[in-house]
Amino acid sequence: MFWWKWMVSVSWSIIAAGVAMVFLPELASGSISQLLYFVPDRFSGFDEQAARYIRFAHGVVGAVMAGWGISLLGVLYGPFRSGSRDGWIALAASVTVWFVLDTSVSILLGFWQNAVLNFIIADLYAIPLAATYRWFFRKTR
Repeated sequence: MFWWKWMVSVSWSIIAAGVAMVFLPELASGSISQLLYFVPDRFSGFDEQAARYIRFAHGVVGAVMAGWGISLLGVLYGPFRSGSRDGWIALAASVTVWFVLDTSVSILLGFWQNAVLNFIIADLYAIPLAATYRWFFRKTR
């Protein structure tokens, strides 16, 4: 139950971060600018068209994050909580696909800072998934 609560909390945090990116774009832009450039107002130096596109991109990413977090909660409150292996696999697959794709594009485009953040977030799921693996995949179920 501890690991389940842990992942529920992480998923709610992902939802909150996504919603903030949509409804608090200045906070999101400042945080992302700080993460990527170590300067909180880096985006303010861009022209209006570029700044508008960045706000749009952050909003879309935030919406996807919120939707993904809700999907993770659906798995956690449904099949994972009831002990279904499918729930464990769905969580592991979702986090793995996100991690590989997001981290790959981050590294390829030179945004190593985002890759580091991805490792931290992935570990917030990988640790409880590893801790619960034997329970979900024991032979005498």
